Amino acid sequence: MLTQQDEIEPLPTALLQQRIIELQTKQLTLEAENRSLLSRVDFYEQIHERSPVACLTLNSNGIVNDTNRSAANLLGYRKSEIVNHSFAGFIHCNDKTAFETLLSAVLNSQKPQSLTCKLRRSDGRFIDAECRSSAIVTPDTHAHFCLVLNDVTDQNEAQFKQTQTIKQLEENIRNKTAHLTESNLTLIKTIEELNHSRHQLLEREAKLNSILNASIEGIIVIDTSGTIVSINAAVEKIFGFSAEELIGFSVNLLMPINMRKKQDYYLKKYLRIFVPQVIGQIREVEGLRKDGALVPLDMTIAEFPLDGMHYYSGIVRDVSARKQQELQEKDHLEKLAHVTRLGLMGEMASGIAHEVNQPLSAVVNYTQVCLRYIQNENPDLSKIAETLNKANQQALKAGQIIHSMREFVKPRKIHRSTVDINELIYDAISIFEPDFKQHLIVMRFELTKNLPSVFIDRVQIEQVILNLIRNSIDALKELPQFTQRQLSIETSLNHLNYIVVRVKDNGPGLSPVQREKILTPFFTTKASGMGMGLSISRSLVEAHQGTLHFNSKEDKGTTFYFTLPTEKTNHDRNAT
Repeated sequence: MLTQQDEIEPLPTALLQQRIIELQTKQLTLEAENRSLLSRVDFYEQIHERSPVACLTLNSNGIVNDTNRSAANLLGYRKSEIVNHSFAGFIHCNDKTAFETLLSAVLNSQKPQSLTCKLRRSDGRFIDAECRSSAIVTPDTHAHFCLVLNDVTDQNEAQFKQTQTIKQLEENIRNKTAHLTESNLTLIKTIEELNHSRHQLLEREAKLNSILNASIEGIIVIDTSGTIVSINAAVEKIFGFSAEELIGFSVNLLMPINMRKKQDYYLKKYLRIFVPQVIGQIREVEGLRKDGALVPLDMTIAEFPLDGMHYYSGIVRDVSARKQQELQEKDHLEKLAHVTRLGLMGEMASGIAHEVNQPLSAVVNYTQVCLRYIQNENPDLSKIAETLNKANQQALKAGQIIHSMREFVKPRKIHRSTVDINELIYDAISIFEPDFKQHLIVMRFELTKNLPSVFIDRVQIEQVILNLIRNSIDALKELPQFTQRQLSIETSLNHLNYIVVRVKDNGPGLSPVQREKILTPFFTTKASGMGMGLSISRSLVEAHQGTLHFNSKEDKGTTFYFTLPTEKTNHDRNAT
């Protein structure tokens, strides 16, 4: 500010020009800092806006100050329909009290808090969402809340205002050579505005950093050469590296060693060609922790330009707990499948006993014939050898039946191998031959020849086939005595290069109620059934990346069919 003495006694022109030059120098310095800050803010806002994590900021009254694209998509509203509205309006009435309690707890403890609640979408549906909130108290003591649902402010207006200010400042400098006092006042005012703008930019950067570090997902930003540009706090927790150990280094540090050796040669090509194909998709990958341990991750990649450069942001979530749960469920499924196999063998015991009795009876008869041949004065050794060979074949047949039973019912670990699906079907059907004869069931095969092989656990898929055939046999037994009973099994290759196996019968079919519940655990149409066969069968098929379906009409019969990827299809998918 000019003092009264300055107004009465003007300074010499040279001194005034010196002061103007000093002010101009200070202004240029502030402008450079301002441009740097603007670039940094734009960088973080791009990350926030393109982040698949839904973020909102609320004021102390719960009014939405800002939201990002993911939050708007999550709720199904436009941004204009969310901003400046109470966030409580999107919350189910049963959860509003809990949400208010959450905000109070966050404000009082100054620590992030989370809450699971129901949110209303624009179409009227309610969705469950995990809301994670943290509080920010600005220097003016106003409270704000950062809310992460799984943020970006349009800076065009700020950039336009800054450009206009700079242009006005340049014009003023050119036109105020003859008006030194006025120029001095204008420069001071401009410096104050720049300081205020710098303060706002620093505050906005602090908010963005707070939002990013509140996320439970790790956020890694790399450039087109694979160099890590920035990370958030969650990355340090997931991988065990500090920010100083990662920023400025290659993203290969976080890759398993076997992948790292490959990526060293074509990382740039990988980023340019492959990554754009998976942007926005969730992929399962493995990361390498600082201690050398591998950590399973769900990863989503986003791409954004900034200052003429392209960057990639990777959002990673540690899924170790989920993977452990999947392993436990898989083990539990194995135990259930073993129990089911035991139950199935119990149902088939009488038929198998009949099958074993036949070769044993034949062995007895052949040995008696041999004894009679030996008692002759001149025994025919060739006939004796031929008869003993027949007895040997029948004994081996009985042993094979018992061996098949033991292999089927014993507990086992998953072991995949290359299998011809048609051969597997023939092996499984042979167990039911006594049932077909006893219940006068006509068995028909429609197996497509030269089908591609499948890479499966043979016993598990055999169990699925046995379960479906046993269900069809049980359904056919309910038909009237002189009704023709037909059962067919078909194989084919669909347009997705998946093997399709169909088991079809002309039994009584399923009622609408039965069709609705037939694949649910513990539901059965049998008087002594456990209700687990179809449920376990579907789980076994899905564990092989296939699906199990059925079609049924009352009095028309039922068709159960399942799909399995061919060995080549399964290999191609795993390779990607």
